Amino acid sequence: MTTLSITSAWNETVAFVTREGRLLFPIAFLLVALPGAILQLVMPTTTPGQAPEAGPWLLVLPLAIAASMVGTLAISFLALRPGASVAESLQVGLRRFIYLLGAALVIGISAALLAVPLIILAGAAAMGGGEAGAASLAALLMLAALPVLLFFWVRLMLMTPVAAMEEVGPLRIIARSWELTRGHFWKLLGFVALVAVAAIVVMFVVTMLGGLLVFALAGPPDPDSLSFFLLLVLSALLQAVVSALFVTLIARIYAQLTDAGTPQVFA
Repeated sequence: MTTLSITSAWNETVAFVTREGRLLFPIAFLLVALPGAILQLVMPTTTPGQAPEAGPWLLVLPLAIAASMVGTLAISFLALRPGASVAESLQVGLRRFIYLLGAALVIGISAALLAVPLIILAGAAAMGGGEAGAASLAALLMLAALPVLLFFWVRLMLMTPVAAMEEVGPLRIIARSWELTRGHFWKLLGFVALVAVAAIVVMFVVTMLGGLLVFALAGPPDPDSLSFFLLLVLSALLQAVVSALFVTLIARIYAQLTDAGTPQVFA
């Protein structure tokens, strides 16, 4: 089994992002973070727990998903092929995102099919015990499903670098990530938990401080206000930084597990 060092992957990530941030951050902002911010801007305001009404924002959703996949594939390619140009990495992203999308659809459809019995069970509970019973059962089922979802997420976390570097189809992308993460689940789970906590704390602190500054300069962030727009931009900038670091880190983990070596640029 290939040895995995999260510390080495992190050191390589910091070295690469520090050196090539001028290439990574524009891709992360324009293709990963900005489309999501635009989607949030055009999506109608809804009350918590209710789905937004259908509208033009549904046309933005697939474009945002495609742009995000192209961006993460491009960043992965740059992190695994130091010296490649931005144009070359974007070409890889445009050419390979359809395969990554196919893999995501396979996973999504499979998860939906597996959830059918749970939906039927919740419906039966609603008929027998009313809305309160159905809500309680749904909450329990979601709680029970979280460890399962986390397990599959960890085992499939290398799909993006696989799609960027290997000329394989959707099913093979899934299988390849599963193969590479075999025997490393607990180490990868610890890594995911640590990164998630660190990202949440940093984004919370920066967003809070930035929100206070925006509030002082532009007033409360009401929908369609300048303050709301500025907070969206701030959120997109933070997401760009976090996504560039995270995608690069995942790519360097993939490099270790495929014995791709460590180019001089990471030293």
